[in-house]
Amino acid sequence: MNTKGAVIFDIIGTCFSLDKPRQRLVELGAPPHALELWFAQTLRDAFALSHAGSYRTLKEVLEAELPRTLKVLGIEADVQKRSHIVKAFSELEPQPEALEAFRLLTTAGWKLVALTNGSEDSTHKLLERANALEYFASIFSCDAIGKTKPHPDVYALAKQDVEGDVWMIAAHAWDIAGAACAGLRTAFINKEEKDYLGVYPQPEIIASDLVEAANQIVEGMTLTLR
Repeated sequence: MNTKGAVIFDIIGTCFSLDKPRQRLVELGAPPHALELWFAQTLRDAFALSHAGSYRTLKEVLEAELPRTLKVLGIEADVQKRSHIVKAFSELEPQPEALEAFRLLTTAGWKLVALTNGSEDSTHKLLERANALEYFASIFSCDAIGKTKPHPDVYALAKQDVEGDVWMIAAHAWDIAGAACAGLRTAFINKEEKDYLGVYPQPEIIASDLVEAANQIVEGMTLTLR
C-alpha cells in the first residue's frame, strides 16, 4: 500500500520530447526555434481563453496557432502539411531517461500521476507507446474541467485521493510555479529553459533530467525517515 504520496508528471515537453514536431517544422524550412515560438504562443493563447472563462483543447489551439506562426516566419504550408506537423504531437518520443525515472519512483513506493494540458486519450496512447503506462496510477487532463494549467483547480484534480507528500515534476517554469502556488512540492527540470524565474515561487529541486529529479525525491524521503 502506498504510504509516501504521489509524484505528478507534466507530460508534453517534460516526459516526452518535442523534437519530432521541431524536426517537421525544420523540414518545411523553418528555423529550429520555430517549435518554441509555436508552442509558447499556443500555451499563451490557451491560457488566455481559460483565464477569460472559455476553453478550447490544446490540439485545437495548436491547429489555430500554426498558420500564424508560419506566416510570421514567412513560410507557406497547405492544410495537409500543417496537419502533418500537428500530428507529430501524437507521436512524441519519451525522454531517454523517462522509464528509469518512473521505475525508480514506483520501486520506492511513490504513486505516479500524469497531469497534462493535452487530452487524456492522447496521453494514454503516448504512455502506452513508450511502455510506460504500467507505471501510472492515473491520467488527468485539463479537458476534464475546462481549465488549463497553471489554474489551481487543475492541480487539485491530480491531488485527489492522495495521502502524503505530493510532488510536481515539470520542465516548464510556469507549471512549477502553478504547482507551488497550489501547495505542491516541486522539482524543475532545467534542460530546456535553463534558468528558473526569480519572480516565481522557487522549486525545492532543480535537476538536469528526470532521473536526477527522481533520485533527489527518493533520497530526500529516505533522509527524512532516518
